[in-house]
Amino acid sequence: MTSLPSVDYDFRNPEVLKQALTHKSFHNENSNQSVGHNEKLEFLGDSVLDLALSAILMKKYPELDEGALSKIRASLVNENFLAEMAKSIELEKYMFLGRGESKMMGASKPRLQASCFEAVIGAMYLDGGLEPAYAWIEKLFNEKLNHINLNDFFATDYKTILQEKIQKLYKITPVYKLTKQEGPDHDKTFYSEIHIKDEISFTGVGRTKKASEQSAAKQALETMNGK
Repeated sequence: MTSLPSVDYDFRNPEVLKQALTHKSFHNENSNQSVGHNEKLEFLGDSVLDLALSAILMKKYPELDEGALSKIRASLVNENFLAEMAKSIELEKYMFLGRGESKMMGASKPRLQASCFEAVIGAMYLDGGLEPAYAWIEKLFNEKLNHINLNDFFATDYKTILQEKIQKLYKITPVYKLTKQEGPDHDKTFYSEIHIKDEISFTGVGRTKKASEQSAAKQALETMNGK
């Protein structure tokens, strides 16, 4: 096997791909025919993925600071999200598992799926360098990032990020004020202002008071990061 059907890359060394797909349980039971297990490749792939996503996120969200970018990246490299990515390329069909893991449906375990996904990235990096690994990660993750609503994604984080930034710059805490609400009870719109140093203000709009405060904090962050 020199490639995976859902991965647009041909491995020059098929053994490195097979190793990426090999769980330790299979290697222990078949050491005479195994090319090795994927734990070291997982370790390498984890670092390559962090590097690639850092560059991708900086390019896609130039208005966000390092704190916000770190939070997005962390959400993209957690076990459950990586397992989803593994499922999207049907990686479970190609994993080599020992008899015990196979009986326990190991290929469907998020931990094993996520580990194998990172190992494939590590194998791609070893086989072809950073360029093909980066290109594949960008293609795969951009499809997910295009559907992320940052207002929903951060939930309470815009306020947290802004507070950290303001405290660092001015040693004070931003003040939020609900200025207006309109519409019927089942479909209200809220307007909130954020005041910084009694002289800088930003207005946010949302379907809840909390969402309007998040919107105001986002406006403040985008303005401050644009300076």
